[in-house]
Amino acid sequence: MRSTRVTMMSVSLLGLAALLAGCSSSGTNYSALDQQVKPGDELPRAIDNGGDEIAADTARFVGEHDGVSLWLARAERPDIVCLIVYANDQDWVTGCGAEGGPIGVGGPSGGYVLSPDGAPTPDGSRQLTDNVDVVTK
Repeated sequence: MRSTRVTMMSVSLLGLAALLAGCSSSGTNYSALDQQVKPGDELPRAIDNGGDEIAADTARFVGEHDGVSLWLARAERPDIVCLIVYANDQDWVTGCGAEGGPIGVGGPSGGYVLSPDGAPTPDGSRQLTDNVDVVTK
């Protein structure tokens, strides 16, 4: 009987390892999303109420640029990341896309590019944070 338990536990652990390997990302990382929640990470009510597919509990405040506040978040689908650009309750926009590629977000408050850690700064922009670049031309 003891060997049955050990065998079942070994099979269970192997199954868990396979499941975790299947759920791991392809190495794409967004350092801001790995941070612990802190004050200021919560989204403004206008975004939280109209944020489509954004998983609000994953939002992390990443900075400001010319009076515009910026957050990164995951979507309800974990392989989708979003950049939230917020000037005020009437002037805000979100852009979401698959992990790994640059995601451009633009509107009246300017243009921004969301990229994973270590990605080169796109031409015509300058780095604002590890994951966000500001379009300059």
